[in-house]
Amino acid sequence: MEKILTLETMKLLFLTSKPIFPSRDGGCYASEKFLNCILHSGVEVKHVTLSTPKHPFDESAYPSEIIRATQPINFFVDTSVRPLSAFLHLFKSGSYNCDRFYSVSVESALIELVQTEHVDGIILDSLFTTPYLKALRAIFKGKIVVRTHNVEHQLWEQYGAEASGLKKWYFKRLARDLKQFEIKQLNAVDEILSISKDDSERFKSLGIHTKITEIPVAVAVNENTLPSEGASLYYIGAMDWKPNQQAVAELIAWMPRLRESLPNLELHIAGSKSTEFLSSDKANGIFVHGYVKSMEDFSIEHGILVSPIRSASGVRIKFLEAMAAGIPIITTQLGALGIDLSQSDCMCIAETEAEFTQHITSLILDPEKRREIGANAKDYIRKNHTIDTISQAIIDVFGGNS
Repeated sequence: MEKILTLETMKLLFLTSKPIFPSRDGGCYASEKFLNCILHSGVEVKHVTLSTPKHPFDESAYPSEIIRATQPINFFVDTSVRPLSAFLHLFKSGSYNCDRFYSVSVESALIELVQTEHVDGIILDSLFTTPYLKALRAIFKGKIVVRTHNVEHQLWEQYGAEASGLKKWYFKRLARDLKQFEIKQLNAVDEILSISKDDSERFKSLGIHTKITEIPVAVAVNENTLPSEGASLYYIGAMDWKPNQQAVAELIAWMPRLRESLPNLELHIAGSKSTEFLSSDKANGIFVHGYVKSMEDFSIEHGILVSPIRSASGVRIKFLEAMAAGIPIITTQLGALGIDLSQSDCMCIAETEAEFTQHITSLILDPEKRREIGANAKDYIRKNHTIDTISQAIIDVFGGNS
């Protein structure tokens, strides 16, 4: 007889490709919010994370309530890029980007864990956990889904388009292999949980026939926040990620010209690795803060988020956080992926330096416009990103009954 799953009896395994805490980037933040949605529903969760040289596991960074609720287990995978293995992989099938996350010993440990824990469903968080899909499928008859953060190969296609010489050829090869791997793996799972309608449509256009359910990131609106009244811009993001480096480089180049008409204008930059890649330039109003513990506090203090994103895929999680705090945003169409701009005037869109300058000047000089866009942004989050609705959508995927 088929087992009837209820919220009281359901147990899910949640496998992430890097530790969720500390939340150093948008991927960590999205995974944290997704995990909180599952826990909010009352379902039992077993959290398993891969750790790497770039993303080590630190249990002390995990909140005590998450440790109690999920009893996280960590498996280390050495994803270091080695020139010889990268070269030899050119003569193999598969994706070098994803294959680096595979380990025979980790696979064995995962199999033993799944058989011991008797879980009712498995959530693979991001494409980089799917190298273990085949082995898990062989020993687990329940539902296996992938939670996607974006369309992974698109980033590498963009890198290839921007590069030159041998690097251009190599990036295009990585993108091609990653695309083939992505299509194969997403067609092999039982369901895809995409982060936005834009990503869902892209997956369908690639010929992926797996059922897709859109599960937005849950964000709580801070009803007590007001946008900063100061003439300040900010950018926050991990500076070891190329799209963030590109966006910040543009902002820094614009600042001297912006200050010709707005002499007191300041640009505040924060995020992991930011002090390693950047230096403050007080003469041009540029201040680098390094990693900050509270993205929300930093955002509220510094007023207007400006993000000339040129290479990206998926939803910018930091935008949702800023919108929930009522902070106006200026970004590109690419940066606004996943945001339904037809619903309201909840952010400003610009592509050129002139267009960014126009929006920056307008918002700096017009506090009422800042408040209006901020209020619209909060309303958008209330309508599209509530935790109760999203938690129920996740549980419905596994057939759970309340």
